[in-house]
Amino acid sequence: MKKFLYLIAAALIAVPMISSAHGPSRQQVKEKITINASPDQVWAMVKDFGGISNWHPTVASAELTSESMRVLTLTSEGNPTITEELIKVDDEKMMVTTKIKKMSVVKTITFNSKDTPYFTLPVATFKSWISVKAVDGGSEVLWKSKFYRSFMDNPPVPEGQSDKDSVNAVKAYVTTGLENLKVILEK
Repeated sequence: MKKFLYLIAAALIAVPMISSAHGPSRQQVKEKITINASPDQVWAMVKDFGGISNWHPTVASAELTSESMRVLTLTSEGNPTITEELIKVDDEKMMVTTKIKKMSVVKTITFNSKDTPYFTLPVATFKSWISVKAVDGGSEVLWKSKFYRSFMDNPPVPEGQSDKDSVNAVKAYVTTGLENLKVILEK
């Protein structure tokens, strides 16, 4: 019986230690906006993989390197880049899926005796879906993104690299794009 109680006590001690040592957890940002324009008009703009710089104000340019790869140069200091892959365009569902393949390193710091890169966005394994659907004579655009923070080690986490920082950065990028898409299409 004593062995059983020791085993239970050991398990109760080990489980919290194991669960806190798993690294970052997957994050999600989901934003939507209603646009007073037909779904066909909105979809034509959203699905144009090379045309994101026509409606996203933080994207200075989008260079297609192939049918399914683009390099986005951002308007922020130093003009960092994001290389994205087009995973799928579904005209029937009016949904486009992309994935970040690579980003610029905007700076590197030493943290816990290791060089730690800061990327264009503080995210890793980033996948995004933008969909358009008809609502009340207009369109609803939903932009959903799933990702991990870029700092993959366990806490402590360097400044600007937390889960909250990654969510805030993605939310700002997505919201800015959606709001400007609305302004452009409602002119």
